[in-house]
Amino acid sequence: MDFELSEEHQMLKKMVRDFAEKEIAPIAAEIDKSGEFPWDCVRKMGELGLFGLVLPPDFGGTGPDKLGFLVALEEISAACASVAMALLCSSGASRQILSLGNEEQRTKYLPAMAKGQRLGACAITEPSGGANWPYTVQTTARLEDDSYVLNGTKCFTSNGGEAEIYMVLARTHPEKGPLGISGLVVEKGTPGFSFGKKEEKLGFRGDVSRELFFEDCRVPRANLISEGILPKATREVATFIMPGLGAIAVGLARAASEAATQYVKERPVAFGKMLANFDSVQCAIADMATMVEASRLLVLRAGALPEDTTDLPPGVMAGVFACEAALEVTSKALQAFGAYGYTTDFPIERYFRDARGLLLPSWPMEVRKLIIGRLKLGLPTLAPLGDTPPKPGGA
Repeated sequence: MDFELSEEHQMLKKMVRDFAEKEIAPIAAEIDKSGEFPWDCVRKMGELGLFGLVLPPDFGGTGPDKLGFLVALEEISAACASVAMALLCSSGASRQILSLGNEEQRTKYLPAMAKGQRLGACAITEPSGGANWPYTVQTTARLEDDSYVLNGTKCFTSNGGEAEIYMVLARTHPEKGPLGISGLVVEKGTPGFSFGKKEEKLGFRGDVSRELFFEDCRVPRANLISEGILPKATREVATFIMPGLGAIAVGLARAASEAATQYVKERPVAFGKMLANFDSVQCAIADMATMVEASRLLVLRAGALPEDTTDLPPGVMAGVFACEAALEVTSKALQAFGAYGYTTDFPIERYFRDARGLLLPSWPMEVRKLIIGRLKLGLPTLAPLGDTPPKPGGA
């Protein structure tokens, strides 16, 4: 088995790392402080072709290169996780259109999204939702002539208000439960589609999240991506979004680990000794380095799987392990800095806040683990949380 990146991916890694260190890292603290969307960084990522890594040349991309995309995400996240999240969320929307849309939809939307000229967003979570959101979605889309009439509210939508292309999940067949949820592409500026407040968050402050309101919003029937979208979308989430979150986690953890390592080597304690001379500090550095490496290997393994893979657990495992490891690593790194780590003089507190946010997307950590367990046990992944899924074979 070869655990080394190809020469092409090593070149991509270096290019993105150089870009991130030069263009993103110097303004990461300001992005976090202001809470403003990092448009300048996003435009430059578009010029580098990073949004096109997940799309084929026929639609303006250079891929699909999932592994290369994950490599790039780690490098961007090591500089600023909020910028990496903007890239992941837009690319997630374009991937949904690529894998679930028709040729007309792909031709209409993907070329501009591949260049970062039009950002995407996925509108899933609702105020009444939670871990059981497939059963609690209240947004409805009623077919009327040649349009779907969309009504409902979404919240915590990353890229909300900034993106122009929204993949919105709504009930088109309420009687079918989770299988009655469909995907609709809604463009910014569509009458009846408006935005609410921007959420002021603890971390990922440059990952702008807003409420979305749909009031008798008429969406052309041609914008229906897929009826009964959940089983198909679940595969895309498991094989792309979860490893993507894992890659962001690796970048965060790596940045924290490297900062802590450098700090303890330079921090004098007493009698001419540095903090690095203490056994407990050395053990903490070892733990951090090991968790970063293990997380990266899981993420890269998921990224190396073929595009048509039916093996879902590796991607979800990467999203589980790497995100939990990032919180542990950033916590240990903060402890290594002592009281200084708790101040805004150093980036450690930002890494810690961002890492905590990785455990809170529309697939919370418990849901991710349940999905892994149910896939391994051959049980339905769409069974409600808290219910006992049916046993294999109807027993």
